[in-house]
Amino acid sequence: MQKKPHIAVVGAGIVGICSAYFLNKSGFHVTLIDKNNPGSMTSYGHACTFADYACVPINSTNLFKDVPSMLMRSDGPLSIDFFYMIKNINWALKFLRNSSRNNVNKISEALGNILKSASVSYDEIFSDVEVSNYIKNEEAIYLYKNEIAYLKAKRANAIRKKNGVEIQILSQNDVLDLEPNLAKVFHNGQLFIGSRHTTNPSAISKKIFDSFINSGGIFKKQNVINITPKETLVSLNYNNNNYNFDKVVICAGSWSNNLTKKFGENFPLDTERGYHVMFDNHNLINRPVGWSHSGFYLVQLQEGLRAAGTVEIAGLSKPINKKRTKMIEEQARKLLPQLNDVKSTWLGFRPTLPDSLPIIGKSQKYKNIIYGFGHQHIGWTLGAVTGKIINTLCEDRKTNINIESFSPNRFN
Repeated sequence: MQKKPHIAVVGAGIVGICSAYFLNKSGFHVTLIDKNNPGSMTSYGHACTFADYACVPINSTNLFKDVPSMLMRSDGPLSIDFFYMIKNINWALKFLRNSSRNNVNKISEALGNILKSASVSYDEIFSDVEVSNYIKNEEAIYLYKNEIAYLKAKRANAIRKKNGVEIQILSQNDVLDLEPNLAKVFHNGQLFIGSRHTTNPSAISKKIFDSFINSGGIFKKQNVINITPKETLVSLNYNNNNYNFDKVVICAGSWSNNLTKKFGENFPLDTERGYHVMFDNHNLINRPVGWSHSGFYLVQLQEGLRAAGTVEIAGLSKPINKKRTKMIEEQARKLLPQLNDVKSTWLGFRPTLPDSLPIIGKSQKYKNIIYGFGHQHIGWTLGAVTGKIINTLCEDRKTNINIESFSPNRFN
């Protein structure tokens, strides 16, 4: 009997967990490795939406005009550490170059294409893993502070509709009919038809992880120090030893490039620092409520009400920015004056590349190393479909989804 190939998946966020799940289902011998508990980092603290509608990149065509005003506003969705950005000016210039109308259209099309398979890929897992207690089908609302903000969003909504996203425009009264506890501090809103969310992302990650383990998967809570490609194998160094695998999948989020550089592949990977503030409230809202003015969502979880989002460009090492969590708290209280005390605050690191597209594909140099990282703020949404693609790549088959736009070679 032929021995099953042994695959290591490095990184146990939602992308790594889903990759390990699908690989194990396909008969591979799989070891999942992470120094942290599965699903406990960025896959825990996000806005909890399955955002199939999120095909519009951050580097939009209005970016050049909007960045100065966003930076001057203390309550804006974007914060940039000036000195960090100067040190990383090449990344910033690449990011800005991708803000042209032509590039934004290409990026949106690539994101829209993979997002069309996001929900069905999760449904394949959820037909096997019972998570119905943690998923709600109430569709997400996105609010605009005034008419100017709504009119500015018409270009983004046109891109969404072009990529198959169904949107229903709501008046202020329409919104209040759905969410009567909201204060009248917004002009109007829109509903993302067919969207859903989770009330407990950690529980979903654990359920998928437990299914992987119960089906023979292995988890090592270890820090991978080095990766050394060999002629037919890949050696990982952790726990003061070297371990050989037939293939290695790198899904280590914002830390992925620290590993790829070990064997000579360097990518322009940075991080969108995202925040959340947890309030000690229950049953205030029925669905995710996005606040475009400050770039976050309110979502009711089982553990409390979470306000999560915004983008801060400041790298991995800078400590939590309390001005950002304070801003989120203040803006959340304007929308929901009934909010109780803050239970906790959180900072997470969303891996991002200058074209707002993930890297999914085989290493150019080493075909037994496969990449799945850089999903920016939609890693949770794309977790299952990325796992399916990685499984297909490990089987050396052609993917059903065109992943050319996600190629690791596009930065050469």
